[in-house]
Amino acid sequence: MKVSLALSVTIVAIACAPQMHLRHTAPSAARDWPTTIGMAQRAVAGGRYMDAERALATFAQEHPGAEEARETLYWRALFHLDPANHNRSTDDAVKELDAYLLDGGTAPHREEAQVLRRIALSLDSLGRSGTLIVSLPTDTVVEPSQATVAREQELQKENQKLKDQLEKTKAELERIKKRLAAPKPDGELERQ
Repeated sequence: MKVSLALSVTIVAIACAPQMHLRHTAPSAARDWPTTIGMAQRAVAGGRYMDAERALATFAQEHPGAEEARETLYWRALFHLDPANHNRSTDDAVKELDAYLLDGGTAPHREEAQVLRRIALSLDSLGRSGTLIVSLPTDTVVEPSQATVAREQELQKENQKLKDQLEKTKAELERIKKRLAAPKPDGELERQ
C-alpha cells in the first residue's frame, strides 16, 4: 500500500510538474504590459513610430484576449493621430478606436477614445474637403509666391489710403465740432 501511495503521488507530481512549470514561465500580459507600453512610448518620443507599432502589434499577438492586448488598440490609434507621425492614418485610427470601444463600458480609456474618434473623423473630413491646414515644422521657411507678394503690397497701399481718409475725416469732424461749439454773432442768428 505504501508503495502504491508513493507511486501515485510520484505520478501525480510528474503529471503536474509540466503544467506548474508552464504556468510559472508562461508570459503574463499584466507582467509584460508595462515594459511594452514603456518601450512604445519611448519609441514615439524618439520619432520611431514603426518600432512602437511593431511592439504593440507583437504584444497583442502574444496575448490575444487579454485586457492589455485591447489597450494596444487605443495606443496604436493615438500614435496614428500624432501629426509628427509620417505614417499617420486617420482611417486606421478610427478602425482601432472602433475595435477598442466595441466591447462596451470596460475600456479604461473609453471617454478619451470617444473624443479621439470624433477628432479623427473631423480630421478625415477636413482632409477630404481640402480645408485641412498643414502645420510645418518651425524651422521651415516658406517663400511667398510673386502673386502673394503683389497682393500683400496691394493690401498695404489700400490700407494706407484708408488710413489717410480716416485722418481727413477726423480732421473734418474736429472742424465741424469747433464750428458748432463756437458762439455765433447776433447778426448771423437773425439771417438764419
